[in-house]
Amino acid sequence: MASEYHQLSQSQSDTNTMLLFQMSLACSSKNVENRSSDSIVSDFVFDIDPSLLLDSDKLFIDEIIGEGSDSVVYRGWYEDHPVAIKVIHPETTKDAPSESKLKFEREVKLLSKIQHTNVVKFIGATVKPSMTIITELLEGGSLQKTMKSIYPLTFSLEQCLSYALDISQAMEYLHSNGIIHRDLKPGNLLLTKDKNNIKLADFGIARENICDEMTCEAGTYRYMAPEILSKDPLPKGAKKSYDHKADVYSFAMVLWCMIKNQTPFKDRKDFMAAYATINNMRPSLDDFPEVITPLVQSCWMEDPKLRPEFKEITGILIKILHNIYREKINALASLKRFEEAINKSEEEISRAQHAPTSFESTNENENISKQESETVRPNGETDGDSQKKPKKKNKIKRFFSFFRSCISF
Repeated sequence: MASEYHQLSQSQSDTNTMLLFQMSLACSSKNVENRSSDSIVSDFVFDIDPSLLLDSDKLFIDEIIGEGSDSVVYRGWYEDHPVAIKVIHPETTKDAPSESKLKFEREVKLLSKIQHTNVVKFIGATVKPSMTIITELLEGGSLQKTMKSIYPLTFSLEQCLSYALDISQAMEYLHSNGIIHRDLKPGNLLLTKDKNNIKLADFGIARENICDEMTCEAGTYRYMAPEILSKDPLPKGAKKSYDHKADVYSFAMVLWCMIKNQTPFKDRKDFMAAYATINNMRPSLDDFPEVITPLVQSCWMEDPKLRPEFKEITGILIKILHNIYREKINALASLKRFEEAINKSEEEISRAQHAPTSFESTNENENISKQESETVRPNGETDGDSQKKPKKKNKIKRFFSFFRSCISF
């Protein structure tokens, strides 16, 4: 009976979860020209490889774990495997739904090509009843939420550098494959369950086949490179000349953010933070670790050409981490030798305290030598006893000889 009740409860729970999912998809955007978002999506013809599409009936949704300007990310399951489900919201203007569709297609195609241990793993996508992107679920949450949870504490320098190395290796892979992320920030960096590693996520505004002219002011103002920004207002969709080095600038801001556990230009509003960046202002490096300061300064240089490539950054981070660990190993080795010396001294002192005096030692050694030299005979006599008896017999013989001589006299 209990088993049947459990199965019934589980079935009801699954039904409720599915209903919640369908409702969330149906309500993911407002009607456009008296048509629902579902009907808008149904009108689209998607240029996506069918092998990348999943069966939406096997998809179940749970709680919200993230939200962006045009999407919501849910925790969920696909065929009993935990996943992250990103639901795309078509825009509410007349022409925007097709733009959302093109953006969705671009992100799906891009993610399907990326295979790297420090990039979130793509599982598949759905186009009905709504546009969704399904990826692996990172139980550790975002770097941004983790930093907020430990504030005002900070990560150790080693942990920051380890995270930075994960990010750098991911970005090195992307750039080597002609991909620019354009929105590198703590909110798009996800932690593994054990909090030991980072994976890069959200390729919504990433671009492939990098060219000279790209959309200006793409990304997040506080982490955006100065060449993407503009002092003067530009028309919507206006193009600017910049390249993959914009990601290097964002990396510097992320690294500063991790080490300080602070938001860049936290006392300024977004537009004022952008204004500070354009005017070559940077976050303070007071009390910043000297070992990493030169790298940060080179990465956020105003001139993109002076910024290093991620291949160089990876090498620098590996070298710094190696030196830190080597110093720790040497320190531990010195401590071990120190402890061994102390233990040896304590043993010598203990032996000295329990050692006999020279006179006692001499007599004791003589007695031991004498005892060791004596042999026990079958009658229980020792060599010492056997040596004593002949002397006694000789004395008796001499006495009787003297007594006989006296009688004869």
